[in-house]
Order: sequence, then C-alpha cells, then structure tokens
Amino acid sequence: MADVLSAVAGELSLARSACARLDGALGELLSAAPPEHRGSVMHELHAVDLLNQQIAALAGFVERLSGGMSGGIRVEVGEALGEITLGEVAARLGAGVGAQAARSSTPADDIDFF
Repeated sequence: MADVLSAVAGELSLARSACARLDGALGELLSAAPPEHRGSVMHELHAVDLLNQQIAALAGFVERLSGGMSGGIRVEVGEALGEITLGEVAARLGAGVGAQAARSSTPADDIDFF
C-alpha cells in the first residue's frame, strides 16, 4: 500500500509541475492583456494558484501517509489502474507499484490535442 500511495504522490507532483507552468503562462498573458481583460486573467491566475496549492497539499499528505505505513499491507490496483483514462498516468502509476492496468489501451492511445 505504501508503494501505491508513493506512486500517487509522485503523480500529484507531476501535476503540480504542470500547474506551475500554467501559472507562469497565465502570468505572461496577464502582462500582455489589455487593461480591460486583466481582471478576468487575474481571476484565472488565482484559480490556478489555488489548484497548485491543493495539489501540493494532497501530494504531501499522500506521501506522509505512505511513509507511515508498514510494508505488510497489499492492495490489488490493476482494476483501478484500468479505469484511468490517460494511459501515461496509468503506466506511470503501474510502474511505480509493479502492476499493469487491467485494460487494453496504452499511452499511445491517449489523445493529445496540442
């Protein structure tokens, strides 16, 4: 169970990094935005900052939980991994716990619109 929680904490840290990049991009948009649009950009910037703080809090919480667990608790994660719709996330989590998702998709099946 500790390895599962640690893998989740790692995934949350990746999400936090992506959120921080979004925060930076919004900051650039704020400085380039016309004065009449800065209020709405600032509002979104605050929302992203709050999201970043929430992700950081969850990552720390889960990591602390994993550190306090004994190695004797085991959980089956294959089915839960199979429900993750992003193949890359499922693959990273699965690798972190030595399991594979119980589904047929792969990271290459993910849709990347950018």
